[in-house]
Amino acid sequence: MFTRLSPAHAGLLLLCAAWVVPGLTGHAPWKGGDGDHFVTLWLWLQQGVALGDAPPLYFWTAAATAWLTSPFLALADGARLASGVFVALALWFTARAAQALYGAEHRWAATLVLMGSVGLLVRGHELNAHTAQLAAAAIMLDGIARLPQGRRGGELLTLGAVLLLLAGGTAEAALFLALAAALAVRVATHRTPLAHRALAWSLAGTLVFAAAWIAWLGARQATLSTALGLDRWIDFTNLRPLYYPGILGWFAWPAWPFAAWALYRGRRGWRTAAIALPALAFAGLLALYAFMAHPGEERGLVLLLPLSLLGAAGVLTLRRGAANAMLWFAVMLFGFIALLFWAYWSAHDLGVPARLARRLLRFGVPDVGTLRPWAPVLGALLTLAWIGLLTRVQRSPLRPALVWAAGMTFIWTLLLALFLAPLDRRLSYVSVAEELAARVPPGACVQTYDVRRTQRLLLAYHSGRTLAPADLDCGWLLLETRTRGIEPRVPDTWVKQWDGARPGERTDRFHLYVRR
Repeated sequence: MFTRLSPAHAGLLLLCAAWVVPGLTGHAPWKGGDGDHFVTLWLWLQQGVALGDAPPLYFWTAAATAWLTSPFLALADGARLASGVFVALALWFTARAAQALYGAEHRWAATLVLMGSVGLLVRGHELNAHTAQLAAAAIMLDGIARLPQGRRGGELLTLGAVLLLLAGGTAEAALFLALAAALAVRVATHRTPLAHRALAWSLAGTLVFAAAWIAWLGARQATLSTALGLDRWIDFTNLRPLYYPGILGWFAWPAWPFAAWALYRGRRGWRTAAIALPALAFAGLLALYAFMAHPGEERGLVLLLPLSLLGAAGVLTLRRGAANAMLWFAVMLFGFIALLFWAYWSAHDLGVPARLARRLLRFGVPDVGTLRPWAPVLGALLTLAWIGLLTRVQRSPLRPALVWAAGMTFIWTLLLALFLAPLDRRLSYVSVAEELAARVPPGACVQTYDVRRTQRLLLAYHSGRTLAPADLDCGWLLLETRTRGIEPRVPDTWVKQWDGARPGERTDRFHLYVRR
């Protein structure tokens, strides 16, 4: 896509790397989706437990990145690189799709708008199987945009659909294929014999693969609804149809203002692929996700793709006043957040101001008052780099998106530089596992009661102890309570050895007993 690596392109590629890579390594699995996905992978790799019915694409890739980096990275760090791979692919193919729809000058705009999206920042840096769906959907959108080119567009569309099936995005793949067929009927650029042949071959190839994949899953007696990701649409007990419209205001910022401007400017071009493809893709996804059971931020990442494409068209046509408003809003917002981070670093490492230091202690942040010399050095370098970029960025239509994406990168890397170790201690189960390892002899068996599956397996991974949920012969017992101040009732045959929780955790507590 980039025929010549000019200094400007080299700087933008460096910015992409600075956004993608930090945060993927250097910490244990954290509470939430990061830990949930790690547990699934760990059972598969370490104990020979099959993936079961989970869509396999992300876990295959995570296993590969973990194996390739095993000489120098921990398992969780190496596996988390898979998210970086898929996010990088999403950025690349979104840029390609923007180039196909709007021209070469829009490719970087799409990448920067997607990088700047608030909702992608955290979810794109954790163990998250939905990043595989994000990348596959971006490939499909690029393929649809390139169908007028013939074979190349059809191959990309087929590749994206196959990957989306393997990633558990069957419904999204069907939606995008239907969208491609609709464009082939209504849009002039896609209503050519060349585009029709490419679409026909793509549909045929996708159907052949889907049939083979379903047959293979059936031979393994897998639950098809789970393996294909359709279980999200057949559970009507927890529907929240307004969930995604309710979070888009911040989740898709600043993509949606740029996209709204592009729709306004292109309101007479609904029969062009430049407007119809991303607009219909977004509307279709929003309608589809209204029927999703248990919606969450990590499951809505695909919504950012069509908004980023429309945003690429909008950002380069913003009027000067709006562009300057977005620019200065980014400068002031990220400057304020940086000052806040530095104030909390001072409270954490220096104990000044004392009021913030006391608040950190109440939240259970560890090692308050301990100076970490490398943290402020790295943070200062990042802050100087941010200030230097602001002084050197040239006036151009791309500047608002560039400053916003660079600001997101700056804030994310500054947060990691100043607080990665305290965050890791606060959000992981390493501290609880260390308490178990210090009290339970190696080789001893620990029976667990009311300890949730993810927590139990993470504690077993970090402590190196065997935690059995139903082994009554174990000499140790671990319980979990989820109500503050509640003391569990256990028989007199057990003697309490320890109780505690993750730093700052006020409800979930663990209680360790030994048999008399």
